[in-house]
Amino acid sequence: MSTEDRSAQARFGTFGGVFTPCCLTILGVIMFMRSGYVVGDGGLWQALVILLIAKSITTLTTLSLSAIATNTEVRTGGVYYMISRTLGPDFGGAIGLTLFFAQAVSIAFYVIGFSEALFGLLPDGISWLNPFVSTAVILLIFFVTFKGTDVAIRAQYPILAVLLLSVAAFIVGGLLEFDSSTLSDNMGPRESGADFWVLFAIFFPAATGITAGANMSGDLKDPAKSIPNGTLIAIGFTALIYLTQLVLLSGFIDRGIMADSDPAALDALSFQNLKDMSGVAVLIVAGVFAATLSSALGSFLGAPRILQAMGKDRLLSVLVFFGKGHGPADEPRVATVLSLGIAIGVVWLGAAAGGLNFVAQIISMFFLIAYGMINLSAFVEGRGGNPSFRPRFRLFGWPAALVGAIGCGIAMVKIDETYAIISMLIAAVIYFSLRGRVGGEWGDAKRGYIFSRTRQNLLTLETMSPDPKNWRPVLMVLTEDAERDRLLIQCASWLESGRGLLSVLEVASHGDASLNDRLGVRQQHIDKLRQRLHDGRIVAFADSVIVPDARERLDAIIQAYSIGSLRPNTVMMSIPPPPASERRERVASMLATVSAFDLSVVLYKGARVDAARKRRIDVWWHGQRNGSLLALFAYLVQSHPEWTKAEIRMLRMVKTSQEHAEAEASLTEMMAAARLAVHVEVVLSQRPVSELIAERSGTADLVLLGLRRDDVADLRSFLTSRDELLTKLPPTLLVWSNGDADLMA
Repeated sequence: MSTEDRSAQARFGTFGGVFTPCCLTILGVIMFMRSGYVVGDGGLWQALVILLIAKSITTLTTLSLSAIATNTEVRTGGVYYMISRTLGPDFGGAIGLTLFFAQAVSIAFYVIGFSEALFGLLPDGISWLNPFVSTAVILLIFFVTFKGTDVAIRAQYPILAVLLLSVAAFIVGGLLEFDSSTLSDNMGPRESGADFWVLFAIFFPAATGITAGANMSGDLKDPAKSIPNGTLIAIGFTALIYLTQLVLLSGFIDRGIMADSDPAALDALSFQNLKDMSGVAVLIVAGVFAATLSSALGSFLGAPRILQAMGKDRLLSVLVFFGKGHGPADEPRVATVLSLGIAIGVVWLGAAAGGLNFVAQIISMFFLIAYGMINLSAFVEGRGGNPSFRPRFRLFGWPAALVGAIGCGIAMVKIDETYAIISMLIAAVIYFSLRGRVGGEWGDAKRGYIFSRTRQNLLTLETMSPDPKNWRPVLMVLTEDAERDRLLIQCASWLESGRGLLSVLEVASHGDASLNDRLGVRQQHIDKLRQRLHDGRIVAFADSVIVPDARERLDAIIQAYSIGSLRPNTVMMSIPPPPASERRERVASMLATVSAFDLSVVLYKGARVDAARKRRIDVWWHGQRNGSLLALFAYLVQSHPEWTKAEIRMLRMVKTSQEHAEAEASLTEMMAAARLAVHVEVVLSQRPVSELIAERSGTADLVLLGLRRDDVADLRSFLTSRDELLTKLPPTLLVWSNGDADLMA
């Protein structure tokens, strides 16, 4: 989607685009038609526990959803789009189709609730008309939706007003009619009441509206802001309403009447209790009509957009047809027609199989799968530790996502093992049917997750392709003497920071010694190097190569230095202090060989870092290509336990006032878009850049500077021109990027 297309569609803010759809879906048919049943059958304590579990699952899921939404550009497709860009198109497709069917079935669920309330007001004996009326209502909502999102969104506001009036009616009525002795009678379950998890399954659709706003992502002005804020506020607001309602119903419902009622009668009695408690029955009737119709409307808006996004991603050829949009707002009319067909089919199936309660349990299963996958995707991203996973939403941690995913699985099994297995099998079939056949071309977090456990997953990693989103530092420290270069190795561990792989390769020449002699020396070097890494608490692989002439054999060594796809992407070497002409000559020669492999290069000018004060990292911007790697390295160093509270300064020098304003705005905007907490400082000066760097960064703890390709190719000339500057600086990294790392990924 182009920027122009997105701006044309992005019409709604947090209130209209997220909060209102979520509230209208959450405050739906269950609140009016089944809350009294849950309280009357299970008692207040069980009802409150059900509410707590349901809201806990949806809150944890919203935290995960918010983290994903604030870590990527969110376009049309909502939850499907986010998961497909996190766990990949196969997982995204599986959960996308699951969510689509769940939303399409929800249309029927809400309309069945509407018809049930309607026929409760009409004379007995005409209930056989229920599916006909439900079908007519679905067609009416379809035509409203078909007119466009603007019409549907505007219809939400008067519906919300009616809904809130009905809520106020039963709250006021409940307070006036509240009886503490009745409350006491309703604390526990009735003797012949339904199982706890059956009641949970019936009630859980009351909590499933949290994706209503996210599914409108393509129509939001600022999805990354609106989705977390609007959804969390809606959860809190509706939780308070449900809590109040359950308590008030417990102080009103006559348990004696409930005890002699069969399940079918309890369904009708639930709605009647709410009308009686309010004292203004017409508002409750208006409220249930508003709640059911608005929820159906929200599902009619959300379901087609999921299918449309999948069609645009060309996951399967059969879905491409549904990706077509119509009009300037790109309305998903083809997918809307399919949603209509599914909803009507479920209405007639529900009429034959058990009505509202039957459909409620099916919806609970599908939404629990969806929420479990949302939590799983956030867990994989958070636990995997990808440098690209930098969500703006801070109220997230991967343990919470894991708890949310496990909670969804447990709830599914507890509700009904058979339904749970069937639902999981359906999702698995969809996943495996998409695996290897999808047409999406984007990165996913699975590779990053597997990368962090590469020792156990080498074969899996071998089959996956790298991309900038999953870039990690695979550092090879190249040294002739690891003991002498211990500061270089320490610095390399800061850059790796537990996010990639670090290996230390000691390459030494040993004249004309025999192979057996060289192998013996090699083992001694490896043992000594491993001990050095252990003593320094540095996690790295140690290796040593003893050859007759290191400079002549270095190209063969680098060619063979890999395990499948686990090849170094960055080589680190230290700069010998001046004059050290012989050592510098060897380093320059080795670097010339390294440059032929198109690996990123980091040259380290070392010194001990003062650990007694708050540290500062200075990064001198060196263009987009080198700048990306410089900024990522600074971020990774800051992630290391030894640098946790370090400040990062991003500096750039310009020579004119016009350049100063443009550079400052551009660099600030880029750092914000990259989700990096840095202090941007653009310096206006006519002085030589070397003098300025020495003056501004002389008191830093670590300085990162860019290298040109010519500097790498001719290190001798570069060092001759930069020795004076380097002697004035603290520990310094000179970086040349091969372009694989992308700060904006």
